[in-house]
Amino acid sequence: MPLDALAKKQISRFVMEYLQKKVPNFQKNGNVFTCPLCKEIKAHLNSATSNKLHCYKCGELGDIFNLCRKIDFPGQEDLTDEDIAEYLCEELNIKTDTKVNDWLEKYQKWGWSLVPVAANSKAASIETGWQNKVHKEISEWRDWLSSGLNVGLNGGEVSNVTLIDLDTKETPEELKKFMGETLTQTTTKGHHLVYQYDPELQSIDFRDTPCNLPIEIRANGGFQTVIYPSVVDGKERTWNDKEPIKMPDELKQWLLARIVKTEEPVEEVNNNPQVNESDFTFDKLSGNRNNTFLQFGGILAKYFGVKDIEKIMALVNNGFIDKPLPQKEIKAMIRQLGKYVSADTQVLTKKILEYLHKHDEASARDLVECLKMERKDIQEVLGQLIQDNKVYKQKSMYKAIQKPNWKTEFFSESKVLDFEVPFFSPYATFRKGDMICLGAATGIGKSYLALNFIKKYVEQGIHPHYISSEPGNRFATIAMKLGLKEGNFSFCNHYNPQKLELEDNAVTVIDWILPEDYAGVDKLYKIFAQQLDAHGGLLYIFSQLKDNGDFYSKDMIKFFAAFAVKYFYSTTNGVTDNQKTYFKTEKIREAKTNSQYVVIPTQFNNPYLELRKG
Repeated sequence: MPLDALAKKQISRFVMEYLQKKVPNFQKNGNVFTCPLCKEIKAHLNSATSNKLHCYKCGELGDIFNLCRKIDFPGQEDLTDEDIAEYLCEELNIKTDTKVNDWLEKYQKWGWSLVPVAANSKAASIETGWQNKVHKEISEWRDWLSSGLNVGLNGGEVSNVTLIDLDTKETPEELKKFMGETLTQTTTKGHHLVYQYDPELQSIDFRDTPCNLPIEIRANGGFQTVIYPSVVDGKERTWNDKEPIKMPDELKQWLLARIVKTEEPVEEVNNNPQVNESDFTFDKLSGNRNNTFLQFGGILAKYFGVKDIEKIMALVNNGFIDKPLPQKEIKAMIRQLGKYVSADTQVLTKKILEYLHKHDEASARDLVECLKMERKDIQEVLGQLIQDNKVYKQKSMYKAIQKPNWKTEFFSESKVLDFEVPFFSPYATFRKGDMICLGAATGIGKSYLALNFIKKYVEQGIHPHYISSEPGNRFATIAMKLGLKEGNFSFCNHYNPQKLELEDNAVTVIDWILPEDYAGVDKLYKIFAQQLDAHGGLLYIFSQLKDNGDFYSKDMIKFFAAFAVKYFYSTTNGVTDNQKTYFKTEKIREAKTNSQYVVIPTQFNNPYLELRKG
């Protein structure tokens, strides 16, 4: 089995013990110590939490796994982290903590929502707006923990928890007899008693009340409590072996009796707001009807095109004027305004920018034809826009410089998938919005392979989506052979999959795609990347390999893919074996092992694909 991220993190903490055992005459002077390579006292840890070594003379040396390869296994850089971990656990007598996942499974069973908290801290969550967010996936919690963060319980109704914080080692005697045997966490200062949510109890700190007790009720109102396996002030928090129970009525009444209720002032609501008449002055539109309408049209010209102005003026003329102007006079005004608008740089600038933002790019000729403006005016405005750094020119095409959609909340971005990615999960971490590019040669059975992935997702209770772009694809026959049933997955046939919109947070398999223009592969895969940004999920893109076994436009495919992999038949003594097959990775964006390049043996058997042992 692949090395667990939390176990790897725990092993990494033993780097000093490892160096003391392996480096002859090891010395430590403050924060620096003997470097295992140059043997000078110039090594140090990058930070208190990274456990990665740096030497002022040798440079970056890596973590305990990198060091072990250099010291104990020189020349065996392809040795996996799992092998290294097994060696280190035996060499340093490390007992990895296997109970973390057991507790995370309990949290999930109880319906808890957790929040990320800074390392070695019990402060508020580092996620903006955490009070209104829900995180109930183990994969996400583990991702935080493996990043060195603490985790907190987002209590109240969202987690079905009312928590009593006893900020004292000695529980008050009068409270002991009411507590009952419930889930309890021990902290450095006291205890946390966890009960099932009770809506009658709201958050309150009794130290701020006349009774002045070191007790706090944490319910609704945006509280979080740091919980195991978090570390605060260098000490790990621990639970007893109980389950959360319904709060005993005696304890509830004891707490309610000590809550002093105060009347909240009622905020008066003004149900009769006054209109500021100065906001609606029309002094500039005074005079006869023709002048008024012409001035009105001039104002509209700052914001609308000629056709829209004509509609608005006709609406006002026919609906709000006692004696409407003849239609021909309106038309005459529009013609006059048209000449004005065509020369109005501000309006033309707005129209050109709107067009470029909507269509991504355009030539000057496109703008002339679509906006019905004079070419000289358009060229003049484009020149000014380039000078103002709002537009740039690429060959003959003009493109608008986009304003970034800046964000500050990143915990909702790139979440770890809460399901297994068949064959590949042991070797890589996959996140929502990832693209898997899978190449295979002609006739190797890409559709069989694609439907095997579909089946493995169905077995996990996931409803995948399958897109076939191959004429005469026999996927229905393959699906029946694999035991798939109608309704297990959705499918469609389409010869330009890049024109299809992905479903939200779905697993989608495209079997297969062949670019019409290999010089435009970057644009093709960019479309899929934009779709994943908008919809999340996981996307497989199957493609055909060249005769030499390379991807077409391999650099572009590897650029966009989170995981690029090829599928081959094995060959022994020149004989092809289509039963013993294998995957060979070309890129792993977030590898779980020490290598980007991994061979994954598989067995193809009538027509089911399994990992091949040995």
